[in-house]
Amino acid sequence: MKPFTKEELRELMELGEEPSVSFFLPTDPVGRDPQQNRIKLKNLLRQAEDQLKQTTLRPAEIEKLMSPVETLYNESMFWSHQQEGLAIFINRSLFRYYRLPISFEEVVEVGKKFHLKPLLPLLSQDYHYYLLTLSQNQVQLYHCTPDHIHPLDMEGVPESLDETVRYDEPEKQFQFTTGTSQGGSGEMRAGAFHGQGIGMENTKKDLLQFFHKVDAGIQQKMTGTSAPLVLAGVDYLFPIYREANTYPQLIEKGLAGSPEELTVKELHKQSMGVLAPLMKESQKKAIAQYAELDGTGRTSKELESILLAAFHGRIETLFVATGYQQWGNYHQEEQKVDLQESASSENEDLVNAASLQTYLNGGAVYIVPAEEMPGDTGMAAIFRY
Repeated sequence: MKPFTKEELRELMELGEEPSVSFFLPTDPVGRDPQQNRIKLKNLLRQAEDQLKQTTLRPAEIEKLMSPVETLYNESMFWSHQQEGLAIFINRSLFRYYRLPISFEEVVEVGKKFHLKPLLPLLSQDYHYYLLTLSQNQVQLYHCTPDHIHPLDMEGVPESLDETVRYDEPEKQFQFTTGTSQGGSGEMRAGAFHGQGIGMENTKKDLLQFFHKVDAGIQQKMTGTSAPLVLAGVDYLFPIYREANTYPQLIEKGLAGSPEELTVKELHKQSMGVLAPLMKESQKKAIAQYAELDGTGRTSKELESILLAAFHGRIETLFVATGYQQWGNYHQEEQKVDLQESASSENEDLVNAASLQTYLNGGAVYIVPAEEMPGDTGMAAIFRY
């Protein structure tokens, strides 16, 4: 299944029709306990059916609507290939599912539109990033969040330098120090490149050509995102890859050293060490900008004005307190907002709607702990004008 993108989000918003059913559940990755994943979906499926019984659908119509989810539940191979979370969306005209690198609480919602709020962390300006490891034996792209790291399918991307780079005279172009045991433990570590000799420039050209192919391949896997990209590899490879790179969010600092010497957990920890300060700094600057503009007419903490501005593409930056919700309806033609106290099949989470519209219109969305929110409400926005 293709990754979740901005275009997918737009389609889910546009193709929502009553009743639209949204499933979210945490899943264990491959090799842990796929049966538990199936049980979670089965429980949510029964909850969905109970909610659908409160609508005008007849039992036969409910059974027909839920049949694709039942089929998914019964596919053993499907449950052997999971990430951290599973999202499923279904109505009379659409059925889609996404294996995602974030975990969810177990939730099922039946409404007039799809419930997309749990996806907001994926859209947050400071939540996820990519890590690209470069070594002699393998090139691998990971999708990361502060809590998880997940390797992406590398189909269409050359994975090994040896697939492309050939050395006419290895002893003149590179010295390659093969793996050696450390501290007498017998544990082998990956070798390292040391460039020298008259053939070095030719080898750099080969590497540059190879990295152009890698760049083209990973661009296809990061379509529709503006998440940062971190490189991990020996120092020598960094400037060559940067010359080939066309992804605008490649950050300056990388992880120097052979990634083959690190576990995936260590790669995640070290890459977060690089990204965390940048992520926090971006949020701090945005909050400082809100404080500077407060009182000028370019900020608001009123949900109704924020919602209207979101649909008109006026929001530059939106702050949403973690867990904040407000139910109601937005009547776009009348430019009117009706607030309601609780969720029902006839309303939606307006915080969700404002956040998604902001993102689709090119604004930044920050999911912020309540104590760090600018202002004293669950939402705050900086307007473009």
